[in-house]
Order: sequence, then C-alpha cells, then structure tokens
Amino acid sequence: MKNVLDKAIASWTAPVAATSVNELPDAGPACGGDELAIRVYEETFANGPVTLAQVATALRLPTAQVEQTLSTLRGLRLVKHCEVRGQYRAVSPDAAHVELVVPLEEAINDKRRELAEIDEQLSSFVETFSTLQRSQPRQEVVVRCLDPREVKLRVADAARNRVGEVLAMWPLSPGRTQEDRPLGPEALQSDARMRILCPHTARTSASARVGLRRAAETGARIRTSNHVFENLVIVGDEAAFLASDRVAGQDTPLVTIVYEPAVVSLLRRVYEYAWQSGADFEADAVSYGETLDDVKATILDLLGSGLKDDVVARRIGMSSRTFRRHISGIMNELNAESRFQAGVAAACAGLVGVREPCPQVRQAG
Repeated sequence: MKNVLDKAIASWTAPVAATSVNELPDAGPACGGDELAIRVYEETFANGPVTLAQVATALRLPTAQVEQTLSTLRGLRLVKHCEVRGQYRAVSPDAAHVELVVPLEEAINDKRRELAEIDEQLSSFVETFSTLQRSQPRQEVVVRCLDPREVKLRVADAARNRVGEVLAMWPLSPGRTQEDRPLGPEALQSDARMRILCPHTARTSASARVGLRRAAETGARIRTSNHVFENLVIVGDEAAFLASDRVAGQDTPLVTIVYEPAVVSLLRRVYEYAWQSGADFEADAVSYGETLDDVKATILDLLGSGLKDDVVARRIGMSSRTFRRHISGIMNELNAESRFQAGVAAACAGLVGVREPCPQVRQAG
C-alpha cells in the first residue's frame, strides 16, 4: 500500500482516463505527505461511502486539506467520487493498478508497433545508402579530433558501414585501465567481430585482465605481442583511429582518424604482422607463460638501443619497479654483474639482434 501511496507526493490532480501517452494526467501539487494520504484512505475505506465533511470531522483536519488529499487519491484511482451524493468510496489498489497501467501498456504497445513500421520502411534504404556511400569519394581524408563523444560517434558510423573485422591495438600504461583510453572498450561498443592485440605485460596486469576477460566473453579474439606500439583501432576497410598522448593545453588525447583507403589498408597489414607474431591470451592463466622470453628480449633490445629505463618501462607497459625486477632477473640468469656484461652475454646467446660478432666470436677467429 505504501508503495502505491508514495506517488501521492507528485500525483495527478484530476482522474483523466489515459488512452495514449500524450493524454497522461499532469503531475500536481503534493497532498501533504504519505501519512495523511493513508489516514484519509483508511477512513474512506472503513466507513465509506463518506462525504468530505465526514472525513474532515473524523480526522479533525481542515476541509481544504482533506479535499486536496481526496483529489490526489482520485488521481491514483484509489477513491471513487459520486457527484450526485457527494460521497467518496475507497477502491482496492489492485483495481486502481489495472485502471492506470492497462491504458499505459496499450499506448506503449501502439508506439512500439509504430516504431517497428518505421524501422521496416527505412531498412530497405540502408543497403542502398551504404553502397552509394562507399562508391563515392569521401571528402574527409584525415580528421584530428579532441572530442571523445565525436570519436565514439565516428567509430559507430564506421562500424555500421564496415566490411570486415574491427582490429584493436591496446598498449598498456601503468596506472591506467583500458576503459580510460580514448579508443578503449567504451568507444568500441559494437556487435562486429573483433580482434584485440595487447603487449605481453597484459597477462600479469590485474586491471588489463579484467577488461580483456570481458572482451573475450563477447567473442573477441585476443593475443599478446611485443609489437604493440600505439592505441590503434581499424574498423573494417572504412577507417583507422590512432590515439596519441594529450596535446599541450588539452584535457583529452588527440585522435587522428584516417579515411584514405590506401593508408587504412597499410595499417591493416601492419596489424596483421603484429598479430601473427603474437600468442593467444588465456583468461585463466595469470602468468607470462611462453611469452616471458619475448618480454626479456624486448627489454634487452630497447635498452641496447640507448633508451632510458623509464622510457623502456613505459613502452612495454610496466611500472618502474616491475621493470627493475625484470632487469635484476635477467642479469642473474646471464651471470652478469653489470648491464654491459648482460648485453654482451645476451647477444652471444642470440637473445637480441647484433650487428657485429660478440667478443668471444672475434677471439675465436
């Protein structure tokens, strides 16, 4: 009963029969609270039919206040009024529910049928429009966008016209989840077939694993690889979206959107190369597994190119502390006392690419 009377605070002022959504009664002023409405309803139910004066006298309340409350109860169809006798009679909440809800349900069903008819009429033009759109040269070739909402709309538009899969490349950044990225799961809500490529470090990242598990549950194929370089999304043959770091003075990252077919095709081939070098992601295995050697080789390669520790850690998607632990483990495995010795030993062991023979080879010659 109380749940029904909760609506008394914003009730209808007149018992107008609702036959459509546009004919619903307007909300009126409050009647004085739930307790007053319940007291008036109880008095009407127990002694009805009753007049306004009888209710006001029995409850020792001002006539105007009782009249307003009875009007609210009439709007809720909990009270019926006889104009001839000036009497009020209480009605069960179930009967009131039927009187109020059935017309609304009928109106909603009518609108649903109307929407279905509109969809059916428009659906015959969708394929024609898509075909004509693809056959015409696009005016926009490259778009630079800072508005996340516009990026999401452009992704959705490309997905509607796509031919092929959606390919996503998600690098990792310590302290950020995939949902934080401009081209993360939030921007890719689509029923399209999807492939996702992440760095090997995603295998041991709790936050990354949560997002990847959700994606896998929707049917996405997921792999990890050393060749994950940017936050990239390719939607069929329609467009490629490339997110970069935040621009100075801006709160959101810059997303470059490419519609040029030749560039989109090139990016697809780059993605396929990275995909072929990857290993399937296992949602239930929280370890590097067979990819650990690839992670170590990547660390050694990047260090060998002269990059600083924090740059290497950021590029492969791990924290500075985790990166230092990996360096310590690599040096122990190679029995090296310095990074230089570790680099030489790794080169001689074939763990990294080298341009010249290692010292041991030169001595042997």
